Amino acid sequence: MKQDSALIKAFDTFGPMLAQKKNQPMDSVAKAKEQESMKQLMVIVKKVVDLVTEDKVKLYDQHYTQNEINDLISFYKSLVGRKYVATTPEITKDIVMKVLTEYLPNIQKNEEQQTGKSTTR
Repeated sequence: MKQDSALIKAFDTFGPMLAQKKNQPMDSVAKAKEQESMKQLMVIVKKVVDLVTEDKVKLYDQHYTQNEINDLISFYKSLVGRKYVATTPEITKDIVMKVLTEYLPNIQKNEEQQTGKSTTR
C-alpha cells in the first residue's frame, strides 16, 4: 500500500534525524555501528509494515463498502491524492520536529515552574 511506503519514507527521514539529535561527535566505528543499527531497525519496521498490511485489508473491509474503497482508490490516483501521499512524510517530520523542539521543552519548562523543581540534570 502506498501509505505503507510513506511510513517507511517517514522513518527513513526520522532515523538519521534522531541519531543527529544526540549531537555527539562520532568516530568511524561509532558511525558504522549506528548505521548497522538503523539497517536492523529498518528490517524490523518493514516486517511490521508487512504484517500490519494484511490486518489493514481486513479492517478496511469491516469499515468500508466496496464503493467507498473504490472512491478511496480514485482519490489516491487523483492529483491531490498523489500529493497527499507525497507530502505526508514531510508534514509528519515537521510536526514531530516541532513537538521535539518546541512543545516538549515548553511543557517541561512549565512543569518545572509549577513544581519549582528542575527535571534536567
